[in-house]
Amino acid sequence: MTESLSMQLSGFASIYLLLLIVGAIFKKCHIQQTKFLLLASLQMTVQLIIAGYVLLYIFKYPSPIFTCTYLALMIGFAIHRALNKNKWLNNKFKWITILSILLSGAFIVGFMMIAVIQKDIFTPQYIIPISGMLVSAIMNGSTLALKAFRESMDGQRNRIEVLMNIGTPPQEIVHPFVNQAMETALLPTLNNMVGMGIVSLPGMMTGQILAGALPNEAVLYQITIMIANSTAVSLVSFATLYFGCRTLWNDRYQITIPSAK
Repeated sequence: MTESLSMQLSGFASIYLLLLIVGAIFKKCHIQQTKFLLLASLQMTVQLIIAGYVLLYIFKYPSPIFTCTYLALMIGFAIHRALNKNKWLNNKFKWITILSILLSGAFIVGFMMIAVIQKDIFTPQYIIPISGMLVSAIMNGSTLALKAFRESMDGQRNRIEVLMNIGTPPQEIVHPFVNQAMETALLPTLNNMVGMGIVSLPGMMTGQILAGALPNEAVLYQITIMIANSTAVSLVSFATLYFGCRTLWNDRYQITIPSAK
């Protein structure tokens, strides 16, 4: 039987020595982010330790209330992060983004639990880690899609104004930027899919192998997660941009070109 992963505290603590290498590179390249690196590492450590103890309690005393509360906090943070990184969104666009994240996440997670994993949807050992991976993909995808959409439109401001002046419908002006932003949001996920198994062994598969699962079993879970991730990113990017972009023009077909605030 394969031995499960066990890490000594002294071995774990030694990983922080690698931050000295990062700090030295920052200093050599005059990158003024050393303080941020230390704060981010500290915040990550504290958050993960707290999450570990919370999950230990939830797994030991499973309850739909605890599971739903944890999922709500997870999704709430994802929504906050997406909105905070895109302060240019108008109120209607914000609500469309919120609903897109909520509905996309609920659909993909529900499908994974009911159709693929075939477990009780409130089983914390399954729904929490699966939701974490999918919600993270949704958060990153929506944030990247919105950022790419704003930057591309802002960079083509003169072209957009010319097209409006000659009477081009707003849909024809804006939709190419939507398509381009969606492609940008999907590119990291597609690159990961292409390189998996050759360039890298992905996180979920590595974790399962270290925990003692057979590689061929870990592969099946990783394939389902990657396909679910790509679907989640596609769905949230499409819903957010396709419906949100319609809030950028008024009844007189005047387009408000988004710019950074």
